[in-house]
Amino acid sequence: MRQIHPCAAAALLVALCLFALANKVDTYRGAYAAICINAKDEGPYLVEFVLYHRWLGFGKIYVMDYNSSQPAANLRRLLPFIRTGLVEYHYDADPRHHSQRPGGIFAEYSQGTAFQRCIDFSHRDHMWMAFIDTDEYLVLNTPPGVRPNITSFLQKYEKHAALAVNFRIFGSSGHIAKPTVGTLEAYTQCSPATAVQNKHVKTIARLSQTLAIGGNPHEFVYMNNGHAVNEKGQPVKGPTSEPVSWDGIALHHYVTRSLADFIEKIQRGPGGSQTKRNLDWFRQYDGNATETCLEGIELWRTCCSDEYERLRAREKSGRRRRRGSQAGGGLG
Repeated sequence: MRQIHPCAAAALLVALCLFALANKVDTYRGAYAAICINAKDEGPYLVEFVLYHRWLGFGKIYVMDYNSSQPAANLRRLLPFIRTGLVEYHYDADPRHHSQRPGGIFAEYSQGTAFQRCIDFSHRDHMWMAFIDTDEYLVLNTPPGVRPNITSFLQKYEKHAALAVNFRIFGSSGHIAKPTVGTLEAYTQCSPATAVQNKHVKTIARLSQTLAIGGNPHEFVYMNNGHAVNEKGQPVKGPTSEPVSWDGIALHHYVTRSLADFIEKIQRGPGGSQTKRNLDWFRQYDGNATETCLEGIELWRTCCSDEYERLRAREKSGRRRRRGSQAGGGLG
């Protein structure tokens, strides 16, 4: 019997592996759709973000907390969701994971580190992962009376490496102080499709086809020279997609929130670069919000407002108890 040369056998094995990867059927052991967010001192907004995206159908949310000043408070807020397995919380204070150098590569900053870690440790766990921020909410457009569902929406795109979703930028809606209602309900002034910032996208990536982060928060590197598509199925290469399309899905980006929120954002610094933000930046984005978008109000009231208020009341009660305990302890 003729023997196969070791080199030929090795080459055959490599070819079979490449064929298997190219024709891979997605298998995953966790939730169909997950989210990875990078957060720093966003504690008060974590709960509403989780509540809404759980209602939308996401089964796992990875909260990558970089150097928040109150990580224990974040854990307390997220504990009900951690216990159910919905949220996985990671805290990172390593200064090597966020460069202080302006103009560096994306991988040097906390957002790049967070996104790559999510790819590395969860690539076998989910079909899809959305790489977004806590001030960004995925909104699906459905007929009246039909509850939006991210699973049924994404199933249409399973032959693609990723779905790129256009921004819809919101301004402050006149809020100076932080509003007491949820983000979706509080902010209704949005920018038109012609606003240049709305050309930017964020990615919902098919993890089995995703190798690594790209050079910015908007794009990734895929297997077999794959690429993202927009909601129309058209190829997207780079951080933008035009013309802007929101027919089926949009990413509502509450980039300023209130003026008080924006001042806090300036103080904590950016997560994906060292680009400086100032009040002129605020005025530009706020001034572009010339249209009214009311869909967030109904979404928030339908999905989350009652539970959100209960959780807020519980959090306030817990703070009072802790303050009382500390005061009592100081008298001994």
